Amino acid sequence: MNNWDLEISLLQQDGFGTNKSGDKIPKYKEIELLGYEKPISRGELLLAGQSNIEISKIIVIHSFEYNNEQLVKIDGVPYQIVNTYKISNEEIELKLKSKKGLS
Repeated sequence: MNNWDLEISLLQQDGFGTNKSGDKIPKYKEIELLGYEKPISRGELLLAGQSNIEISKIIVIHSFEYNNEQLVKIDGVPYQIVNTYKISNEEIELKLKSKKGLS
């Protein structure tokens, strides 16, 4: 049995703002939920490498909480969702890679 104790924030785009230079940048609304992290297997790393994909983490959340967001934050660190996999009617697996340039 997995512990659903990992605090995750799904980042949902919520309009646009401007930075100090006046450039238009997306604003995000954080949707907080709980999930758990799965270990990344060798096979998973091999498949990702063959597809030129870098995976930093694999997390599992309830599928009804996921609405095709592309970004998440875990412990203040942003990640991009590179792939999803439906485990069951209740759970979805999100494969993540580190996202730079997002605060």
